Amino acid sequence: MEVGSWNLEVGIWYLELGICFMKSKIKNIPKNPVKNIVVKDNSKTLNIMYFAIILLTFISYFNTFKNGYVLDDFSVIKENWVVKRGIESIPTIFKTSYRYGYWSSADDLYRPLSLTMFAAEWQLWPDNPKPGHVINVLLYAIACVVLFSTLRKLLYKYNVFLPFIATLIFALHPVHTEVVSNIKSRDEILSFLFLISTLYFAVCYANSAKNKWLVSGAISYFLAFLSKESAITFLAVFPLAIYFFTDAPNKRNILFSGIMLIPAIIFLAIRAKVLANQPEMALVSYTDNLLVAAPDILTRHATAIKIMGKYIWKLIIPYPLASDYSFNQITINGWGNLWVLISFFSLLFMGIFAFIKFKIKHILSFVILFFFITISIYSNIVIIIGSSFGERFLFIPSLAFSLALSWIIFKLLKINTEKTQITEPKLFFNFNKLIVLTIIPILLIYSVEVISRNKDWNSNLSLYSADVIKSPNSAHMRYYYGLVLMKDKAINKNSQVEHPEYLDSAIVQFSIAAKIVPTFADAYDQIGLAYYRKNMNDSAIKYYQIALNYNPTKSITYSNMGVIYFNNKQFDRALEVYQKAVKYDPAFSDAWMNLGSTFGTLGKANEAIEAFKKCVEFNPQNATATYYIGITYKGIGDNINAKYYLDKAASMDSKFAQQK
Repeated sequence: MEVGSWNLEVGIWYLELGICFMKSKIKNIPKNPVKNIVVKDNSKTLNIMYFAIILLTFISYFNTFKNGYVLDDFSVIKENWVVKRGIESIPTIFKTSYRYGYWSSADDLYRPLSLTMFAAEWQLWPDNPKPGHVINVLLYAIACVVLFSTLRKLLYKYNVFLPFIATLIFALHPVHTEVVSNIKSRDEILSFLFLISTLYFAVCYANSAKNKWLVSGAISYFLAFLSKESAITFLAVFPLAIYFFTDAPNKRNILFSGIMLIPAIIFLAIRAKVLANQPEMALVSYTDNLLVAAPDILTRHATAIKIMGKYIWKLIIPYPLASDYSFNQITINGWGNLWVLISFFSLLFMGIFAFIKFKIKHILSFVILFFFITISIYSNIVIIIGSSFGERFLFIPSLAFSLALSWIIFKLLKINTEKTQITEPKLFFNFNKLIVLTIIPILLIYSVEVISRNKDWNSNLSLYSADVIKSPNSAHMRYYYGLVLMKDKAINKNSQVEHPEYLDSAIVQFSIAAKIVPTFADAYDQIGLAYYRKNMNDSAIKYYQIALNYNPTKSITYSNMGVIYFNNKQFDRALEVYQKAVKYDPAFSDAWMNLGSTFGTLGKANEAIEAFKKCVEFNPQNATATYYIGITYKGIGDNINAKYYLDKAASMDSKFAQQK
């Protein structure tokens, strides 16, 4: 599920927010910056810290290396025809929307960097998820190393154990499993890596005024945008961080933050041009974002506040974890609800604390503001997005929690947070023994939960089987579980023998989904497909028609109906519904394939060839369609074209070599 309804107004909103920070007057700042306290630290001790971050990250996520493609990996990688063309598709990736290679529906996402990596990986290791998982963990470990370096820069006046513990908490926090274990979420990891790098360059510039840090920051920030659009929130983070953690003059802060507007504006301009010809975005459905179903704006905001509270609670107690919380797992509530009130007053207290402590630059003031800024785009308070709640949305905001928890641990143990010299390893770690002994149990619990949760992300079957128990009232979760029962359990992949008991179980799940959301067209469509596989065609047509009643433009349903009509030799009716399928989804390669077969059966060879060619256009690896083009040319006596396509099909799949 992706964040939708992104538009230029959101970008402008964050630009204005950043400008407000830059224009704020900072009193009592000396004209010349006070340089960081120079203390000769033991490099061996620091290297041990860096090594510990890398080692613990790999230990916790090592078991993801044997996982397969899961969830959105299919739409972004495995079933994305653009990505599957390899590096030759890179120019197309930079000129099209995020899911252009999967569907032709409206898409307001532009994230070319991760797609480019996926295309390169497919070129090197086609249909092999292991390299993708290894790269995800490697990039995550690198991001955590960069995070530690950045926090050391920011918190140079503090005991180095504070940024070290914060980094370890961030690295091992269980809420990150969705991002690290899901290859598709490379966009989140890359964005975080480049944003934290930009923050590092911001501090370097604030302390030195050297232009090389301005240039490095602008490049890094632009790469963050190419990774994920939510990088826009850091326009407000940069000036905030420079204010809180450096003694740079206000003018220098404004200059760096102002320069960062350049990559933001360039990206927004490129994105606007690429998406200019996109069809109009459909309204967000309440099955995706339950806030759409709120009866009025007050109730909507009350529920959004409750969800904000749920985000904070999920950071404190990251259990249980689930991949979907859509309608009706989280309920809609008004201002009289207890959890709404608890969330509201908790957020209010945080906001007041941040405001009061802002002038004295209290670290918790920064932490709270950082959380509010980075979660704002997912809060459904500023705009309605394509999802009401997601653990992946906490990836960057969780840094605020990591810093806060580290600071609280120091205070509870009454350990001085001020900077001390980093001495040789044994002496240094012995001196900080209390904090080490305190954090080990927390990290151990985190790591055990991460390793356990990674197993759920092994496949769609393992994920949905686990999560349907944790999120039983989610219509989407019931639907996804039904899908995986149909795909992975109801048919023996070796013998192709159907198992009706799993089809019945799938129908139960789809029916529960339809009960939760009575207008859930996808659920009815899948009930129809299950009945078709049970050879109950009348029931299948009945449910397909119900699906079309709720969604008359649903191309997959028309295509599914066409299969039944074709098998019943009702070719004219099959032709009619297949034509509707490709009308509503012009990139639907399977529908083009079926349409071509129908044209061929009706003796319309030229139309069949054009349909098969459309199929190959959107799925270049389809050897069967390529073969059918050759056979159809052969049937009309065009032997030159016939040979070309038959030879091509044979080179793609050896089974066609014997059928030429």
